[in-house]
Amino acid sequence: MGYEIIDAMNQRISAVSVKNSPDALTRDIGGYNRDNQPYISGYFQVMFHLPGKLFTGSSAAAVNWLHSTCEGFTPPTQTLDKIDVQGQGKVGASFVASTTITREFTLTFREYQNLPILNTIRSWAAMFDPHIGVSPLSGADFIPTSYKGMCYVIQTKPTMGKNPTDQGSIENDDIEEIWALDGVFPTTVPFDTLNSDIMTSDSVQHSVTFSFDGFPLTKVDGGDDLLKTVKSLLSGKDYMKTFDQKFKSLTSLK
Repeated sequence: MGYEIIDAMNQRISAVSVKNSPDALTRDIGGYNRDNQPYISGYFQVMFHLPGKLFTGSSAAAVNWLHSTCEGFTPPTQTLDKIDVQGQGKVGASFVASTTITREFTLTFREYQNLPILNTIRSWAAMFDPHIGVSPLSGADFIPTSYKGMCYVIQTKPTMGKNPTDQGSIENDDIEEIWALDGVFPTTVPFDTLNSDIMTSDSVQHSVTFSFDGFPLTKVDGGDDLLKTVKSLLSGKDYMKTFDQKFKSLTSLK
């Protein structure tokens, strides 16, 4: 596809450079005539593709619960690994040798009655039966496609698209960043978040750490093809449905 990371990154930086940056020295970016503003965190969507062997007949419901209850995302961290060379008198220098990524990300979910989130994570962890210590999968099925999935995290602006046929959809201009993660599976089953104390009553949030393979595909790497995939995953979901449902509920009483 003609992809080269240095060119891709330079193109993205060049695309951003046409926007206003804060003023030199003062760092001021006030005034009505600005065409940029600080990035606003907290707006994102999470979509999963779950392994069919572990979610026979329940995948659609599990994907919906994971999407609609996710309230937090912590991405992985990339580091440049270096080697140190010491000269006479302990004069030192460092040189880049490789790059690594933590290959883990964390999602936070709000739990609801009948524990749909905990049960989903437990189902994913059912690649091993904890009572007997081996997998319920057959020898032929104990392969990555049976227990690994995919996850797409779409970080957006606090905006919605103006698609003529879908007024509340998420469009390309609304998307800040995409994290497409492959080979995904949970590394923790958060039983401990169900701790109880008669002196405290509160809702429950599960913090779940997931492992993934390789390096995430982002907007820089995936380009238009990744945007099309994300738009397909979000098809049929729009912000206005919340208002529409509330409007119908409040205006349908006789």
